[in-house]
Amino acid sequence: MRSRIGFLLRLTALKFMAFLTFIALALYTPSTANLLLGGAGNASRAIAQGTESALQSIGAILGDVNALMPKKGAVELLLHVFGLDKVIVFIGLTIALYIAWLLMIAAGRGALRRLDASGTPRKQESARLQSGPPR
Repeated sequence: MRSRIGFLLRLTALKFMAFLTFIALALYTPSTANLLLGGAGNASRAIAQGTESALQSIGAILGDVNALMPKKGAVELLLHVFGLDKVIVFIGLTIALYIAWLLMIAAGRGALRRLDASGTPRKQESARLQSGPPR
């Protein structure tokens, strides 16, 4: 149970960081924020086209039942009406922040291991070994 709560807390913190990052982008670089929002429309169109093509292929497999399949452009309209193109921006920001967080943790662990290994003397392969007791 504790691991689930920890996962939800990390996910919530990550979403909140994405929200704050977007606010900072909007305040300090509004052109970048506008570019991200414009790109979200293109991304939602690509997702809508993929979904529609998948639905059309399912409709072709089903045959006569394809009258129940949504018409072309319906998925894109739904994404736009419900504001899901903006959600795509936040999902992208969240994924980018998560990857940056993982890279930062990995770099920190690597640096700590390197520092830890630098203080430990290593055995030299060219060192001579005595075969008997010291004289």
